[in-house]
Amino acid sequence: MTNGLTTDGVAQVVKGTVGIEVEMHRATKTGQLSQYAYPTSLADQRQHHFIKNDFLQTQSELITPATVSTQQTLTYLGAYQQALRSALQPEELLWPYSMPPQLRGDHSDIEIAQTDIDSYYYRLKVAAQRKIERTAETGVHVNLGLTYHGLAALQADTPAASNRYYLSAAAGFYRYRWLLTYLFGATPLAMPHYFEAEEPAPKQAVRSIRNSHFGFGNGIPGHYASVQAYVDQITQSVANGDLIAPREFYGIVRLKGGTTLTDLVTQGIAYIELRTLDLDPFEPLGISEDAVNWVRLMFAYFVLKGDEPCDAVDAEIAAAELKNEQVALEAPDQPTAFMNEGLALVDAVCDFCEGITLPFNVMTTCQRMRERLLNPALTPSARLMTLANGTGMQETLANLAQATHRDLLQRPLIGFESADKAAQLDELAALRAGHSWDEMTQ
Repeated sequence: MTNGLTTDGVAQVVKGTVGIEVEMHRATKTGQLSQYAYPTSLADQRQHHFIKNDFLQTQSELITPATVSTQQTLTYLGAYQQALRSALQPEELLWPYSMPPQLRGDHSDIEIAQTDIDSYYYRLKVAAQRKIERTAETGVHVNLGLTYHGLAALQADTPAASNRYYLSAAAGFYRYRWLLTYLFGATPLAMPHYFEAEEPAPKQAVRSIRNSHFGFGNGIPGHYASVQAYVDQITQSVANGDLIAPREFYGIVRLKGGTTLTDLVTQGIAYIELRTLDLDPFEPLGISEDAVNWVRLMFAYFVLKGDEPCDAVDAEIAAAELKNEQVALEAPDQPTAFMNEGLALVDAVCDFCEGITLPFNVMTTCQRMRERLLNPALTPSARLMTLANGTGMQETLANLAQATHRDLLQRPLIGFESADKAAQLDELAALRAGHSWDEMTQ
């Protein structure tokens, strides 16, 4: 029993919804930002449902639907990757690293995306007030929600009741952001010209530049004691001029629901968006199945084991952010200072899932997280530094990008492997044109 729930009730919470957003730059084979226009064989970037431009013209974003299956979500992501890659120029590929590739010294190769006029002028304002190279960072966002069955098991039949669980999960992710930075941090170095000559920068390799204060952000904290506090903080930051618009809030957890920020107050939270994961250069899709499953387990654990939201949570989050800063700037090949605390959480999550029937291997996932804590050489940042020893990071990443690009273009269309070649080509064209998965499988 957990929080008064039966094992079946706990399973319904763990089997929540998951969706993934992956940002990657279009780049050259040697590792510079592409200067080609948005691919013409894709549907209009303002209308395409799952392949979009993000802040910059080379910054492609792939967005999967929410499902209750990690494998299905990754199937969507894989097919979308193949659709995007098949639309690129022969000289292009997707950059597999969350820090941008080598930039020009004057940053003239960074072009703001021109999707619609309102977004373009908003982005111009952001670029004028922030360092434009910081907008060139990319990453993975994981959207996590509770299903109807999960909410029923929790007896969360009102927005106020479900908000309590989502806020608990948001606070939990902040408290253990450092653990995600340790396990999945994959930006030990920045490429040339990211930092200006006189600008402070790390003096040696770290776990995750992107997740440290050197990475992208505007320093505006979120308030998670209540939905009203969250909305009020962002609204006040816009009124003060600290944020240009609500969407410029870059906290690692966003509360999502409705079409406007204030809809959260009246309609409640529909899901949360976790925005802290670096791209994993060793994973063809930018994120591993283990990573998705571990994040899903953490979400369920925080929903059921977290504390009631209260005014003290913001101070706890501020303290946790200092811990994350320390871990982000640790040497990637060294154990984290908080290893024992991380092992304790992994064990707690493992115990929490004992006896629960789930559609993925919980104990195996937990064991792999435990192994990474005990052996930092298994973490992406440490693996990158080992691989780059002798060849350099730029060449190493370019080689990884080329290998992944070839593999994904040469394999059968993910999700349609049993179809003949002609049918797969038709389905690939349909994906490029923006047809939904449901339309294609009817």
